[in-house]
Amino acid sequence: MVNVLQLVLSLLPLSGFWDRPQSTLNVLHDAFVHDSVEPPPTEPTKSIAIVGAGSAGLGVLKAILDLPESIREDWEVVLYEQRRAVGGVWLPDPPGYHVEPPEVPETPLYPRLHTNTPHPTMTYPHFPFPPGTPLYPDWEAVLNYHVDFAAHYNLTPHINLNHTVVFAKWHAHDGTGDWHVEVHAQHGEDEDEVVIRRTFDHLIVANGHNHYPHYPTWDGTKGWLANSQQGKPARQILHSVYYREPEKFANLSVIVVGSGASGRDMAQQIEPLARVVYQSIRETKETAPDTTVTPKPPIAYLTNYSVIFEDGTELFDIDAILLGTGYEFRIPFLSSPQSSVLLTDPATSFNSSTAQTLTTNLRYIFPLYQHIFSLAPTVPPTALTFIGLPVLIANCPSDFAQGQIVAHALANASLLPSHDEMLNDLISRERSVSARGYDPYYEGHRLVDGDTEAQDYQDSLVDYLKKNGAIPDDGRKYVEPWRRASRSQAPLLLRAWKRAGKLGEQERWLAGIETEDEWADLMARLAEWQREWENTHPALVASTYSSPEWLYE
Repeated sequence: MVNVLQLVLSLLPLSGFWDRPQSTLNVLHDAFVHDSVEPPPTEPTKSIAIVGAGSAGLGVLKAILDLPESIREDWEVVLYEQRRAVGGVWLPDPPGYHVEPPEVPETPLYPRLHTNTPHPTMTYPHFPFPPGTPLYPDWEAVLNYHVDFAAHYNLTPHINLNHTVVFAKWHAHDGTGDWHVEVHAQHGEDEDEVVIRRTFDHLIVANGHNHYPHYPTWDGTKGWLANSQQGKPARQILHSVYYREPEKFANLSVIVVGSGASGRDMAQQIEPLARVVYQSIRETKETAPDTTVTPKPPIAYLTNYSVIFEDGTELFDIDAILLGTGYEFRIPFLSSPQSSVLLTDPATSFNSSTAQTLTTNLRYIFPLYQHIFSLAPTVPPTALTFIGLPVLIANCPSDFAQGQIVAHALANASLLPSHDEMLNDLISRERSVSARGYDPYYEGHRLVDGDTEAQDYQDSLVDYLKKNGAIPDDGRKYVEPWRRASRSQAPLLLRAWKRAGKLGEQERWLAGIETEDEWADLMARLAEWQREWENTHPALVASTYSSPEWLYE
């Protein structure tokens, strides 16, 4: 039988999604939307609400549906997604959509975005990208990958699009409890919003953490913004969540703040058009590769006419400051005034041992076991779980690994260690982070040891399930050796792919590559090809990508 969504996608053009007519997007929506907003006619033995249809939500939904039918046959699993299609941050703005601060866009996606890691390392296990996909694809290929994943595994009957979770309140009773959830559903532009109120046994938060921008605070900001240069556009301080096209900054003097992915992309894209670009970074960081941007230290403060840096240097002729300064961990539907489940307090003095409720300091949600299970005294571990919080990690495979342990814990809560054991494990992890010279409450969900810790984390989740008999022990690690090798060689692979592009050989490398094993072999051959060339051309080797850290910031 032909899946309706796959048929719809086969008829859509592969380019120009940003400018597609609304009718086309409505077709995509209609293929997904399910209006069964009422609970099932028979009482389910377990009801589960998932919030978010990005990589995290799709991953945990797939993991739950992978449970044996005999376990989940009477479960109700509902996924609410507030936007018009699946894909999370990879779904672009609606046609004609534009917002100004303080309103936040639906997505931080910009039209020229490409991945900064090879796509085979980003995939859900055993579900590769289609043949012919460039090794570093654009955003549209990644969006289509998520849509294809949902269609291939028949996830769509559980997904409700244009459904916004407004609040989720935990009501404890008789040693257990349930969630009282309010959802606002919009089924058409001209139709009234429908308010849905439901109760669920379990809530899975999978709505991502790249939405609420973090703004540095500098003395003198208001005065600087109010004193634009004559004959120039009004000065602006703009977070990357609002960035879309570099042409807006043509012939301007720009400071880009930050050395992460968005900071590098903005600097690279703006530099050819701007009058001058500076990049404000910490001493241990590097400016955007393949550019001649001028490095500057962190900004100290602003005056009416200049920007002062921490080393005392000063720049006058600046028109715009662009912020690649990351995002805050906020979950409004769990927080005041909508709910009291999650305390939002940037200056909190609580820690994982003393917190009496789940808390976010905007960098870290705590206390959570394995970045997943609530350890707050107010909500049981399997009642509230989170998917997709870790940073510096490949999302799809990590989300699915997290999804597996959540799915099996929902089926059998006794699978988890005791509350005290889980809390002690969390405190031990935080102490380990401190021992390495980091503040765990500042680093939050960042896996500070980089790629090795990211892979070990995923393995530990699945190994735990095998050790406790939840899934068969096949003697293999969850993270395949080729993923570890390819992630560790990512800078080398990027240099190789760029060189293949300059030589016009990318299509030759991609020819005949279809399966996951073939993609793995391609990356191994490509890395060796580049390594041999660099060994014989040492003077030409770029040193910009000397560390893989830049890939995941």
